[in-house]
Formats: sequence, structure tokens, C-alpha cells
Amino acid sequence: MKNKLSLSFTRLTLLFFITLSLPSYALTIGSHHAYDNGYDDGYDDGYDDAMDDCPCPPYSYFGGFYLGASAGYEGFQIQRMPSILDERFARLNTHANGWNGRLFGGYGHYYDRYYLGGEAFLGTSSASGTDSVNGQYNGKVSVGTSLGASVLPGYKLGNNLLYGRLGYIQTEFKINDSAPGNSSSSSKWTGGFNAGVGLEMPFSKNWSGRFEYDYVNYSSVNQNPNSSIGSTNSPSDNRGSFGLLYRF
Repeated sequence: MKNKLSLSFTRLTLLFFITLSLPSYALTIGSHHAYDNGYDDGYDDGYDDAMDDCPCPPYSYFGGFYLGASAGYEGFQIQRMPSILDERFARLNTHANGWNGRLFGGYGHYYDRYYLGGEAFLGTSSASGTDSVNGQYNGKVSVGTSLGASVLPGYKLGNNLLYGRLGYIQTEFKINDSAPGNSSSSSKWTGGFNAGVGLEMPFSKNWSGRFEYDYVNYSSVNQNPNSSIGSTNSPSDNRGSFGLLYRF
């Protein structure tokens, strides 16, 4: 009998202590769970805020060295004055239109949102045009190789770069003048100042595309001024192009 009472007392004691411990254990688990949730929420909110406040768009890497290629269409307007025996007999406005391609390379650097770059290029053109005067004179002008260098100031607009072009270009012109029983032809190089505006748009970390418009005003070219037939030529050019470039 005595042993049974002792065993019952022991069981009651254990049950009493277990009952007291359950609320404390539940409180500890709940506190730990609340801490984890609060930490996770705070970390997530802080990370999201940091990403929202980041001033750097994913693709706007316009600085450094680059290489590229472009293709476009251009229209030359050439004021031509043909002459026979040094006597000018007409004033012609000749159009020479065709496709143009270029390879270019350069370097650019950002100053906050402002950009400054330098670029050199080598190009070729298929532009060609003809004219005539009463069947007594026929002329032809074809455009060949060109090379030049430019300064490119710009300004960052979002992820894109709006830029201008100020430069100098040398171009080869092939000129042919002919009349019944007489003709002459030559290839002449002449230079001109280049002004343009363009927009560059990145589509990956290193690759971007650009659209550009350029105007060039060339110095006059005299074709065989001391021969029996020749001409004076004053060209200007309007060019639109699309380019693809890789920035290192």
C-alpha cells in the first residue's frame, strides 16, 4: 500500500512540472518563429529598397574602347560647272545616290551624365550620278573610298546615349567629262567638315546599336582644269546610317 502511494505521488509531481513547462516552451518557439519572420521580412525589404535605389541601369556601358561597322544610304548634291577650252558653258546640279559602308573604332569616357569620345573610320560608297547638256556634253561623278576622324560629345538619356559628331573627312571622287571627240577623267580626293547627330542604344553588356544622320560640306574639286575639257565640282552629302558596335 505504501509503495502504491509513493508511485502515485511521483506521477503527480511529473505531471505538475510538465504542465508548467508547456507554456514556456510554446512562448520560446513562438518568439523564435516571430524573430525569424521579422528578420526575413526586414532583409527582404532592405534588399528590395537597395535594388530600387540603385542608380545603375543594367545595360548602359558606353565607356572605353570600341569597334563597329555601319551601313547607310547617302545622297550627294554636286554643283558642277563643265568647261571646254577653259570656257564654262553650264551650271549643273547633279545628284549622286548610293549605299555606304564603314568600319570604325574609337574611345569614349563618361563625366557624370556627359560623354566625350573620339572616333576614326574607313568607308566606301556606291553613290554615282550623271548629267548632260543638249547631247553635246555628258558628265559622271562616282564616289569611292573615304576616311575621317571625329569628336563625339554626348549626353546620357536613361540607358541610351544621345551624341553629336564634329569631324573632318577625306573622300575620293571619280569624275568623267566628255564631249564629241573629246573626253577626260580623273580621281580626286577632297576634304570636308562633318556634322551629325545620333542615338546609341545598348542591348547587352557589350553590344549596342546606333542610328545616325550626317552632313558633309566638301571643298571644290577641279577636274583637268588645263585640258580642253574639264569641270569644277562642289559636293555636299546627306547620309543616314545604322551601326552595330562592340565595347570592350
